[in-house]
Amino acid sequence: MIIIIISLKYFETVTGANMSPECDERTSNTVYIHKQSEFIQNGCKNFRFIPVLFPGAKKSYVPTWLQNTHIYSWPKDRDDILRRLLRVEKYNPPPIGPLPTI
Repeated sequence: MIIIIISLKYFETVTGANMSPECDERTSNTVYIHKQSEFIQNGCKNFRFIPVLFPGAKKSYVPTWLQNTHIYSWPKDRDDILRRLLRVEKYNPPPIGPLPTI
């Protein structure tokens, strides 16, 4: 799983608003993930990417290819993020009862 931290700095980096001619490895990796095509090749089903809005970030900063997935907010959704990472359900389904007689 890949957690994508959405912040003003992230938005400026991937949109090129704050790109310097010397691109460091961290910045180039961020831009690469932003431009990735795995999501589209997977039929637009999000299994790996977890977008997390940090304080001060807007939903408009989230890449368009992640707009249709659940967007978490930090620190409000901390427990839900941990559940997603650990693959633990928030609610346990009720046990299956006896079948009805017809």
